[in-house]
Amino acid sequence: MSSGTQSYNLLISHNQIQVRSREFDEASCKWGNKNLEQGAVIHDDYVVFDPLPDDTFGAYIDICFESIFEIDKNVQRCIMVPFLIKSKGSLVVASASEKFTVDLIYSAGKYDLYYEVCEGDEIYYRLTFVSPSVKSHPGYIIDDPWGGVKDKSLELGYL
Repeated sequence: MSSGTQSYNLLISHNQIQVRSREFDEASCKWGNKNLEQGAVIHDDYVVFDPLPDDTFGAYIDICFESIFEIDKNVQRCIMVPFLIKSKGSLVVASASEKFTVDLIYSAGKYDLYYEVCEGDEIYYRLTFVSPSVKSHPGYIIDDPWGGVKDKSLELGYL
């Protein structure tokens, strides 16, 4: 099930990249100390990822729906979280500055969402949605220089 890739040039600010399947909710964007440590605030249909650089900057975010996940050769961080898309047309990628509604072919339902921070000539991000595996637990896919440890689980909610 490949639906192609959609790219957005997102103005990233306030150390957040939001992926959500419902309206903006300030409480769902609230970071606790544990969220800061793990680099994400995870809810079933609303995730906020730390983009890692602290500045306000523009970066491309590539979004795709695939049958299998293939890690990018330029990946620096990779996190997988279970994600629920409530309805067609409800998927949004956003920052504090702007938002885009994802216009790809996809169905409502549960997915494994892979978040990749990549560095080529410039930093870019990939969001890959894959049909869920048998045991979908949020966690790091690789070791990374910001404290991510491969196979370490991440926790849900405000922590």
